[in-house]
Amino acid sequence: MKKSETKKALLLIALGVLLLGTGPMFVKYVHANGVLVGFYRLVFAGAMLSLPAVFLKPRDEKVLPGGNGLKWGILGGLVLALNLGLWCSALNYTTASAVTLLDNTAPVWVGLLSWMLFKERQPGRFWLGLLVALGGAGLMIGWDVIYGASVQTTGNLIGVASGISYAVYVLITKEARRYMSSLRYTWLETVSGALGMLLVALAAGLFNQPLPGKSLLMIFLMALTSQVIGYLLINQAVEKLPAAVVSVALVGQPVVTTLLGIVILNEIPSALQLLGALVCLAGILVVQRSQVNGPAVIVTE
Repeated sequence: MKKSETKKALLLIALGVLLLGTGPMFVKYVHANGVLVGFYRLVFAGAMLSLPAVFLKPRDEKVLPGGNGLKWGILGGLVLALNLGLWCSALNYTTASAVTLLDNTAPVWVGLLSWMLFKERQPGRFWLGLLVALGGAGLMIGWDVIYGASVQTTGNLIGVASGISYAVYVLITKEARRYMSSLRYTWLETVSGALGMLLVALAAGLFNQPLPGKSLLMIFLMALTSQVIGYLLINQAVEKLPAAVVSVALVGQPVVTTLLGIVILNEIPSALQLLGALVCLAGILVVQRSQVNGPAVIVTE
């Protein structure tokens, strides 16, 4: 690859990571029910992706896949909706940096679930990274438990569940991508997830108190920056960069969120929480680097 192309790819992935890191700021501003925020985010993202999904698809590809492709696409959307609901809900209880970091443990759970469910052998570096990442996460959560911060502990545990659900989503995506292009799958899962969250929101009566216009604008901007532009930039960049570079770049998302949380939200981590976060990040990086036979896991929150 030419040097200029490498620089362009590095710029794209840096900008993409920066945009992904801003997502929690929008959720914190809205501070509404996680299901409701997730629903509107998917609606806006699905609307923005509709035209590209129809007009930029390969000529021999239908708008909607049939058979197994449709089933996996819908399932991926429902699990994505679950993940978004958990992620948005966790942000109502704990800091943006904690939720983002715990959500970014998804590569750890992907490797562990692949080993448990599909008997995929994992190298020694993976197990080392898993122990380090979980140890760091334990330091972060343990601080809140020791000091009786029950609200933050609840948010942290929801954040862990969010990371696990995203790992399940990644495994489903790997299967679904056998039947359709990336763009069509992204659109199908987004629409399916929005419909799933709509049913939950209606059943729970969440539309009885509609969100104000400013909140809807913030959710629209989050969908545009994080779910559409940020994800597309990173996807374009990862095809042109070595896996080692991509894995290092992707762990920058929690760093960006932490810095923004300090500046915008005044969420200043304690020394022990910061240590736990750094240890967890190191473990995630080791896990990402150990997966030489597969792409890096991109967490799009």
